Amino acid sequence: METNLLITLQNYGFSEKEAKVYLTVLELGTSIASTIARRSEIKRVTVYTILDDLKRKGIANETTKDDVKFYSVISPDILLKQLEQKFESFKEKVPELLALAEKFGNKTRIQFFEGLEGMKKVYAELLTSKDHSIRSFLGSHEAHPVLRDYLNEHFVPQRVKYKIKAKVICCESEDNKSYHKVNKKNLIEVKFIKDDIFKLSCGIDIYAGNKVSIVLFSKEEMSGLIVTSKRFHDTLASIFDFIWVKK
Repeated sequence: METNLLITLQNYGFSEKEAKVYLTVLELGTSIASTIARRSEIKRVTVYTILDDLKRKGIANETTKDDVKFYSVISPDILLKQLEQKFESFKEKVPELLALAEKFGNKTRIQFFEGLEGMKKVYAELLTSKDHSIRSFLGSHEAHPVLRDYLNEHFVPQRVKYKIKAKVICCESEDNKSYHKVNKKNLIEVKFIKDDIFKLSCGIDIYAGNKVSIVLFSKEEMSGLIVTSKRFHDTLASIFDFIWVKK
């Protein structure tokens, strides 16, 4: 099964298992649950649950013949139309949502995220930077390979597309150096500090005028939080700028 197709579907709201089942049924055409389970390598009882969820979302269909249930899924072009309709519907509500956020804008808000899907949400928030810039502290821990692929293949191209510049202060590790070599042309400036001076095991991003994200992205643990606070943002931004100028 194509990994890039799985990632694409996950980027548009599918869970990993939903994406696997959708692609499996799309390839099979119409099939029974046991065949779908075998081809997708997902337990049959789980496949039934996923198919029920996809039916509720209007993505899967069920027919019965001789007391046997057969399943199919909508074509990608119809799925695209559904996504476009949802996008337009959400777009209409954005002004109301922004007004609600402004109403409580002075209150500090903390959101917690876990796992790969959680990390994607944290990094998606970075693309909302109003001033088109991100200040980042990057620790020495090697990123989880799946997350690293997501950042290189999806997040960085999106950041460049939106012309969001990044300044990064990071530990002088081999992983960070190789990452910089790949991304040095992508609207990014980097300054390295030796590990024995700058001991940091997480990533910190300061952006959007009032947000700070803190993430643990190693192979052992993927979790993070987003703090929405003007004072918290400005304090860390000042610390970053001081180090940047001195380095």
